[in-house]
Amino acid sequence: MYNIKGDKMIYFDYAATTPVDKEVLETYIKANQNFFGNSTALHKLGIEAEYMHQKAKQEMFALFKLEKYEAIYTMNATEANNIAIFGVVRKAKTGRIITTSIEHPSVKNVMKELEKEGYDVVYLNVNEEGLISLNDLEKAMTKDTLLVSIIGVNNIVGSVQNIKEISKIVKKYPKAKLHVDLVQAIGRLDIDFKDIDLFTFSSHKIYGLKGLGVLCFKNNIDLVPILYGSSVQLGLKPGTLDVPSIIANTKALKLLLQNQDKNYNYVRKLNLLLRKEIEHLPILINSPKNASPYILNISLPNLNGETIQRLLEEKGFIVGTGSSCSSKTKEVEPTLYAMFKDEKRANNSVRISFSYHNKESDVSVSYTHLTLPTIYSV
Repeated sequence: MYNIKGDKMIYFDYAATTPVDKEVLETYIKANQNFFGNSTALHKLGIEAEYMHQKAKQEMFALFKLEKYEAIYTMNATEANNIAIFGVVRKAKTGRIITTSIEHPSVKNVMKELEKEGYDVVYLNVNEEGLISLNDLEKAMTKDTLLVSIIGVNNIVGSVQNIKEISKIVKKYPKAKLHVDLVQAIGRLDIDFKDIDLFTFSSHKIYGLKGLGVLCFKNNIDLVPILYGSSVQLGLKPGTLDVPSIIANTKALKLLLQNQDKNYNYVRKLNLLLRKEIEHLPILINSPKNASPYILNISLPNLNGETIQRLLEEKGFIVGTGSSCSSKTKEVEPTLYAMFKDEKRANNSVRISFSYHNKESDVSVSYTHLTLPTIYSV
């Protein structure tokens, strides 16, 4: 991988975005050439485009082993999360919503808005492993709970919530629905989608194209629209569908899911190797041992995250700091602060996120033996 100057770069920010897979891009180009018609049009090209839209959607559900689910395609997962949460909650004028203190901004900021509207929002705390207490969830549930919204895999440290047990608790309350942000989980970890009422993900995190998010939900859930226009996509996301991107998204899912176990084992090997390489250094590892192996968050005691990121980039390594959707803000990184209650540790962190594209040499030689110790000594 090279930057615009032609310098070789080692990319460790796959949690922020992934490159488009070559086969996915080829699928997109071919679909754009053959199915460019507006899927709402009644002529032959429109009918063909709508057929391919429905075909791609049903193939996606087959990959997820789901029946009686609906899907709408959005611009991104942020939009999908907004449509899901507002869509469920605004069916009632009042009620309780339960979420966590470590949600992505596209969920957290929706909750802040709903608080202003008078809804009772409960934020569950997490422990030092980034996990909520199931007992706390049980205590927070009431007959007036409308929605529980939980991030499946945290985007900062990779903590993996126990969605199966969370689902069992939510199902005890007929009015309540479970929404899960699966952006960092799809194609990486095993998921029983049947446990979830609504879930969201983003195509550009699975080697698909930017500009496509997906909201899947049980087809007996009636969502209140927050966008207004035509009746396309149940009126929840009106406008012209990008059918070629939808087709390419299903192709990306197929490729990733068929290699999921192989990729997981390889990335886990990289994660464990890097943990071993830095264990002798005075570096704090923020990601719990049972986190998703695709994310490893660390803190250096003497440098803030932006400085670490810049110094690593100068040496040819690309890493992330916090959520890529809010990395330019000056607030203390909320996930790490929620876990450790340590402002300095939160601010002095960077996120290393892996892919099957990475090589062992990226982790075992250049990165740890040369770069991290040099930066630590700055």
